[in-house]
Amino acid sequence: MGFESFIGNSNTVELLRSMMTKQRLPHAILLSGPAGIGKYTLAQMLTKAIFCVNDQKHNAAEFCGECRNCRLIALADDRHAAVERAEEEREKLSRRPREIPLRIQHHADLCLLPPNGPLRHFQIEQARYLKEALTFLPASGRKKVFILPEVERMDEAAANALLKSLEEPPPYALLLLTTASEASLLPTIRSRCVTLWMAPVQRQHVCEFLKRSGVGADQRERELRAALSNGCPGAAQRMDLEHYLSVRESLLALLHAGASRRDFAGLFRHTQNLSREKERLENLLRVLYSLLQDILHIETKANGEPLRNADRPKELLQIARILGPAGAAAATASLSSLERNLRRNVSMQIALEAFAVSLAPLRLSAVRDRH
Repeated sequence: MGFESFIGNSNTVELLRSMMTKQRLPHAILLSGPAGIGKYTLAQMLTKAIFCVNDQKHNAAEFCGECRNCRLIALADDRHAAVERAEEEREKLSRRPREIPLRIQHHADLCLLPPNGPLRHFQIEQARYLKEALTFLPASGRKKVFILPEVERMDEAAANALLKSLEEPPPYALLLLTTASEASLLPTIRSRCVTLWMAPVQRQHVCEFLKRSGVGADQRERELRAALSNGCPGAAQRMDLEHYLSVRESLLALLHAGASRRDFAGLFRHTQNLSREKERLENLLRVLYSLLQDILHIETKANGEPLRNADRPKELLQIARILGPAGAAAATASLSSLERNLRRNVSMQIALEAFAVSLAPLRLSAVRDRH
């Protein structure tokens, strides 16, 4: 138990430990990296090291995982389960639960302020609570830590309210923010944080992590999970593989039908299925992006990292030949329009069909380029 159990990004881990050892932790740290890479897990580990009562471990910027503080903090290691429990409790307290800022606090000097609600947004009420809570001294005398995961999931009002807490924090405060989309944050928020970037982990290390965690029926499944998650251990572990592959098949059919300008009946059937299941926007875009990325990879004959969807080479090659390099690049760029439509509550079926139909001109362009 300790930082040695963290998978990958050893430079970032050692930098955080060095900051702690030298008592040079900044007032705000932004951990930036793809979803599932371990940003929240690392924030939890750092917090345990700060509050661990095992002096030998604490002085070495480590944690024992067994003392009372470590065990209390570990109650929120599974953030999704902790948020679900907290939301259920909040529902019992009020007829208007959204007016109550969601906070999870198992330790007196540690508070988790996660995105919540149906749309998983960071509430302005949470930002206001943070500003007020910063005025209270830590009970332990060490630090007062606030963890804010997925800070990109806040509107402008909440971001401005958070900015007030970042501008003049007390010396005992430590704000640990995580994001999978650093560019979407206000520049003023980014400028007030020390940003640490976390990169995807080598697939073999993800496979080893999955094996130790007891995830995957066999090595083949673990390798598939590692590839589809793009080297993100948490995403590979939590992935509903059967559902992911089902969504991927529908999107492969959609891409092929749209690019080849045929089998529109099949296209409509697949978009209808995706719409009926109310597939989550983030997952839909993630799968679609991975497919287009592989297609572009094939067309540009890029070297290096192997395909993420390497178990479907035939289908990917067919679509790549239809679209060509320019068409694949344009299709990838047009994902922003699809996301914009879906976020504006345009029918998912209509938005997906419009995206698929828009691939046909790209095919014609690719044919002209080849001649």
